[in-house]
Amino acid sequence: MSENRQYLEKFFPIASFIAAIVGPKCEVVIHDISDLERSIIFIENGHITGRKVGDASTDLVLKLLKAEAYHEQQFIANYKASGKLGQSFRSSTYFIKNDSGTLVGLMCLNIDVTHMEVAAEWVQHVLQGGSLVPPAAIDSPQEDKQQSKEYLQGNADDLLQHMISNVLGKITIPIDRLSSKEKIEIVKELNDQGVFLLKGGVSQVAASLSISEPTVYRYLQKLK
Repeated sequence: MSENRQYLEKFFPIASFIAAIVGPKCEVVIHDISDLERSIIFIENGHITGRKVGDASTDLVLKLLKAEAYHEQQFIANYKASGKLGQSFRSSTYFIKNDSGTLVGLMCLNIDVTHMEVAAEWVQHVLQGGSLVPPAAIDSPQEDKQQSKEYLQGNADDLLQHMISNVLGKITIPIDRLSSKEKIEIVKELNDQGVFLLKGGVSQVAASLSISEPTVYRYLQKLK
């Protein structure tokens, strides 16, 4: 067992404690950053997102590691996240550092607020003189996905596909008509988001941009 794992196991009871207090709508996850493809080493109420021990980190975790935000902050709190089934979450992340101050993991809380948001919208509608009938779409509310800062998925392939699709979704011309300069800009954005921290990042980006893996490495070298 690695030193990271031994240290992080001290936080397992704390995670269970938090989940017991907040309730079954609160998922609590502990990530070991030494293995980003299988970073989840402990989870309570994983049924909320469908995640389990052995699943990958998230897009936000990769961004935080790439930006090294943990040097300046102990935690980030109350940001938005979304699930694969369209749920809305209010999430927070605590940076777990060892005795020498090195980041070894993260403890993340994801509170499912889907029904709360629908209820709040309904109450606001009532206060403005609308119908007293609750909306029929209470189990599948419409959410502005652009406001979500984290996507709570399962394995690393899902994570990579989500992150790459988000970036390529902004492109208005076919991939095969992109110039080398435009492809370098795409690689830069993906790099800034931490895509290449995952082992399969280079191969999936290469396939998505219809270029070779050596070309992706060459672009990354140019960006340094």
